[in-house]
Amino acid sequence: MKQFASFMFLLTVCSVSLAQNFDNPGEYMGYISKQQENIAKKFLSYTSASAHGKKEKKVEALRSKLINEVEESRMNISSMPSFKNDKSYRDTAVNFMKLYYNVLNEDYSKIVNMEEIAEQSYDAMEAYLLAQEKVNEKLEEANERMKLAQKTFAAKNNVNLVDNKNELDDMMDQVGEMNVYYHQVYLIFFKPYKQEAYLMDAIQKGNITGIEQNKSSLLKYAQEGLEKLNSIKPFKGDNSIAAACKTMLSFYVKEVNDKMGAISDFYLTKERFAGIKKEFDKKSSPTKEEVDNYNKAVNDINKASNAFNQTSQALNQQRKEALDNWNSTEKTFFDEHTPHYK
Repeated sequence: MKQFASFMFLLTVCSVSLAQNFDNPGEYMGYISKQQENIAKKFLSYTSASAHGKKEKKVEALRSKLINEVEESRMNISSMPSFKNDKSYRDTAVNFMKLYYNVLNEDYSKIVNMEEIAEQSYDAMEAYLLAQEKVNEKLEEANERMKLAQKTFAAKNNVNLVDNKNELDDMMDQVGEMNVYYHQVYLIFFKPYKQEAYLMDAIQKGNITGIEQNKSSLLKYAQEGLEKLNSIKPFKGDNSIAAACKTMLSFYVKEVNDKMGAISDFYLTKERFAGIKKEFDKKSSPTKEEVDNYNKAVNDINKASNAFNQTSQALNQQRKEALDNWNSTEKTFFDEHTPHYK
């Protein structure tokens, strides 16, 4: 799983004057914009380090810097005077900083706690990813309020706003779009992935009923996932992670349709043999027919055991290759589509 990374959209306004003449509406807005820009830069540094394999200590240090920057920006904006007795724009910006600070502390902590159990079930994973999306929605709503306050202030004070998105804006947007796309594909991947884990557990326990039930569910989820993948468009022309997911799901379909027969046959044969052996061992002087039947049962269990072992080895190798492909593709996907920013 990739680390949680919330969205924050940068508001583009006029440039900042070093004089910080708060009697000038353009410079007043520019000062607030500069605070947001500083946070956006720290956010991108943190996200970039997380996605590009930097050491955990460095990633956490960058998150701490981001939190400190948010708090400092909140204090800087809070200390600004109202503009001609109008404090609505300033206070909206302060509230945004408070919200973002709470997200990085309280919401982040909750999501980290959810991450610890997310892998336990599909429902837990879905809830984990949904929690991230809810946080993002909360920030987007706050951002819309910020935009409205900005436009209202500009209109009231005759400031001409120019919508000229810069490179920083584009980077912020790409992080958000990438996470939405990845979550969509990951849930498709995870559902049969987890179901196969239940199947492997049933196989290990020799639970014939569990094997049959879980392989049926695995086939269903894998086929449903393949159908969903057909409607997912490439991310900025990159279809690699969807293709890796398709490879994994195709393995599950083949596993159930072509290979699980040998697994089920082994346990059924083993169960039959146990019954035959139990009865045979009771006889002190078995007849030739009983000996022949017993020997046939021994041959059957040996044959089924050999097929089981060969099938298991083949499946383990194919599963490993498909999972290795998914993991390496996932790493490359984040490395290529997360902006590099220091």
